[in-house]
Amino acid sequence: MVELSIIIPAYNEENRIRETVESYINYFKNYSHELIIIPNGCKDKTEDIVKELSKKYLSIKYKTIKEAVGKGKAIKEGFNIAQGSLIGFVDADNSTKPKDFEDLIKNIKGYDCIIASRYMKGSIVKPKQKIMRIIGSRAFNFLVRIMLNLEICDTQCGAKLFKKNAIKNITPKLDVTRWAFDVDLLLKLKNQGYNIKEFPTTWEDKAGSKFSLNKAILEMFLALTRLRLINSKFKFIVSIYDSLPESIKIYHKIR
Repeated sequence: MVELSIIIPAYNEENRIRETVESYINYFKNYSHELIIIPNGCKDKTEDIVKELSKKYLSIKYKTIKEAVGKGKAIKEGFNIAQGSLIGFVDADNSTKPKDFEDLIKNIKGYDCIIASRYMKGSIVKPKQKIMRIIGSRAFNFLVRIMLNLEICDTQCGAKLFKKNAIKNITPKLDVTRWAFDVDLLLKLKNQGYNIKEFPTTWEDKAGSKFSLNKAILEMFLALTRLRLINSKFKFIVSIYDSLPESIKIYHKIR
């Protein structure tokens, strides 16, 4: 029986994926675990490195998605594969170290979901984030709270852990795969009556991040608007919009 499944989505991570995978493999060697890596749309050597690692470590599983489908859909594919009693995910850049992920395992206890938070008392973020990044993150969180009534300090931190029955129940219902994926995931857990715990974490901001605040602001806002509509009596608007040809949509990168 697999005790722990850890999913790592990977998009063009040839310079970081080996270090991340080996650090998790070595740290959790005393757990009955599986590491599920989902390369998607990679144009570099990420997939080749993952294949090589899977031959060296029997606990590695991987599924390649040829197109760039976004972090959310890659994680959802991992959920479908995972067999562990506890199922979680982390970023490929090793911003959450294995020791900090183990803190989630030790503290999930009677909760259905535990998520790492960079904004709770006791959290450590290094190096300190730039002011505009902080403002953008806090603005996004404010919108999450007022639009969706989701009282969580940090929905976007890339380290989360779930009891198997909870995450397997909501996985088929996940329909937002880009910027609002984490929000959709947590909202569905809440609406299904599952309890969620936030836990302060140590998080390292890595060089080479693909996140661009200027490019993301509009997509993030539209993604939340879409999610709000999906969870309201006006969800038919989303269905109508999705049926339109891509060429006439105002913006289409919000799923």
